[in-house]
Amino acid sequence: MGLRKQLRKFELKFDRCAEKVIWRHPILGYFLLFVAMPIFVLACVCLLTMLITYPMALIFGWL
Repeated sequence: MGLRKQLRKFELKFDRCAEKVIWRHPILGYFLLFVAMPIFVLACVCLLTMLITYPMALIFGWL
């Protein structure tokens, strides 16, 4: 089975599980969708930016 097919299968399984949680716990689902997910995305962007810029700062002598 190819990587693309495995990723698609994982995505579909994750979507089904997430939908079950949202239908069973609507308040928690809205909290996760509109508060937790954006914070998680911003944290990932911040960490990846630091991973890229910190070595560059060390190389150029800015730290």
